[in-house]
Amino acid sequence: MERWAQDFDVYMATLDDKPASFVIDLAAAAHAPVASHPVLVRVRVPMRAPRADGLRADAELAPLAALEDQFVEALETKVDAIYVGRMVHDGVTTLALYVPEAHRAELDQLPALTGAPPPGYEPSWNAEDDAGWDFHEFLQPDPYGRQAIWNRRLVKVFEDGGDALATPREIDHLAYFPSEAAAQAARAQLTAAGFRCDELEGGSDEDRECWSLEFHRDDALAGARPDEFVTEILDVILPLDGSYDGWGAARRAPG
Repeated sequence: MERWAQDFDVYMATLDDKPASFVIDLAAAAHAPVASHPVLVRVRVPMRAPRADGLRADAELAPLAALEDQFVEALETKVDAIYVGRMVHDGVTTLALYVPEAHRAELDQLPALTGAPPPGYEPSWNAEDDAGWDFHEFLQPDPYGRQAIWNRRLVKVFEDGGDALATPREIDHLAYFPSEAAAQAARAQLTAAGFRCDELEGGSDEDRECWSLEFHRDDALAGARPDEFVTEILDVILPLDGSYDGWGAARRAPG
């Protein structure tokens, strides 16, 4: 089948009180579920010597990356698989792919499809019905993880342009709310947190309410600061059923 342009990125989360690293094709969400690929294949690869927190040690990065490339390429080529992402958690790497029903039986002999893994690794696998792509939904980042991805990408644009990331500058933010009351509550909390808030915009039509709020504060873009100020914002607007539309700022030249 003709595929979309995949857009993989990574984010961190906590699962069962342990850190988890996720890689997800962000572009797949616009196409999921794919009706022609209702069978979920999960390939589980225990690590040889995981870190104390259950994530990958440096010594295993290269062989596990080689295994992932080998297995994904083989399954995409031989059983028309769609690779949607992976999870690293508690000493195990889990690859997630979807395949057509017509290829389910071939998955019983996965080693014949993929070839032998790198020495020291013993993958296991299972195929199950998942026409709704529920596991793909499980892999999706929450609003904090998703915004961390966009923060990283946007900061890189500034960095590539030679920006002085540590120099504070006014950063503009935009959020939307389903009611005037929610927007007003957010405005009050954000003002208390040091943001300069504009007047609300929006109103009601016969179908729904939609209110927008622009707000601003001086912040730097270096290090973890973007994730910190976005977390501060999301902690305010998410309990009010708001949605964050991101941030923007003018560049600052070095010196």
